[in-house]
Amino acid sequence: MIGEGFQPRAAFRALRVIFYALNTGLLLFFMVGIYLSGMQIPPFKEELDILTIVSIFLLVAIPAGYYLSNRKCDAIDAGEPFQIKWEQFQSAMIIRWAMIEGAALFSLVGLIALQDAKQLVIFIICILALSTNSVTREKATRLAKLNPEESKALGEG
Repeated sequence: MIGEGFQPRAAFRALRVIFYALNTGLLLFFMVGIYLSGMQIPPFKEELDILTIVSIFLLVAIPAGYYLSNRKCDAIDAGEPFQIKWEQFQSAMIIRWAMIEGAALFSLVGLIALQDAKQLVIFIICILALSTNSVTREKATRLAKLNPEESKALGEG
């Protein structure tokens, strides 16, 4: 049974808006970075500086985010109320996205500061990882362990 105050369709749309806002923000920040680079993609530099090492280390945050997110989803009990399951699923997805977002933002800062294309490659890896984590009704149903009635309440998506 779906709780009276909980609006699944609105909650689903809100989560999708968060996802697209994160993507849009990163792409806008990337465009600013390219603008600050004189509208050119910077060349690859041969030296390996500390910001690049930290950016590469932050890529480890992506699998860590997946791990934490999956553990949070695994802890969802299919018998819980829809609102509780959704809150757990939503926080799991935000954790996953935040870990990717952090690595991407750091690589963009490195791109602006260092003018090194290695940072651009790291950013592209992060954007691809984030893009593969969009929220669909099927993914929400599977990860949040929603029953058919709850899944249908999310609407089309």
